[in-house]
Amino acid sequence: MSYFMKNYIKIPNEILEVLAKTKLSNYEFRYVWVLLRKTLGWNKKSDYISNSQFVQATGIKKWSISKIQRRLIGRKIVAKIGNKLRLNLNYGEWLDKPKKLPKEATTLKRVANLSDKVANLDTKVANLDGHKEYLPKNTKQTKSPLSFKELADAYKKHKKRKRSYKKPYFRGNEMRWSQNKWWVIENGEWLEFAGQESEIEWK
Repeated sequence: MSYFMKNYIKIPNEILEVLAKTKLSNYEFRYVWVLLRKTLGWNKKSDYISNSQFVQATGIKKWSISKIQRRLIGRKIVAKIGNKLRLNLNYGEWLDKPKKLPKEATTLKRVANLSDKVANLDTKVANLDGHKEYLPKNTKQTKSPLSFKELADAYKKHKKRKRSYKKPYFRGNEMRWSQNKWWVIENGEWLEFAGQESEIEWK
């Protein structure tokens, strides 16, 4: 039995052929079909289509629609000009996956950030040790005070060197680091330090 459908949209064969060869997920296909319906179905190349319209037409949740749209735009299958959406008819630009930064570039960026942090810490230790020749070139000195941990680490690192460095004192008595503890030397007697961080003086 033959019948005639009054309502239909005209989709060029080349679009159907390209879509047939394109790897799309179930949700992505449903998004593209709604896009075609809202554009070519109204004899338009592009149109403003809200996420709510996609939700109503597909039944897909709104947050998923936003994610699908970003992915298809990233693959250059969908183009967004201003607030209007359309299918990108330059099929040669379509990508299997969205473009990402090369792994090397990402790694270099992380290494650069880490290097900056290390350079800042080296500057603090160099200032503590009192030797300007250890300052990295073109490194700005920070005005923030050294933390207790940084001072303690620097002291333990440099205590064997025969160079000048700030020493810890508690109420005028010199301190020593031994057996993973801080000790206060008072009248030749070693007393275990049990005070607060704010009570230690470096001079």
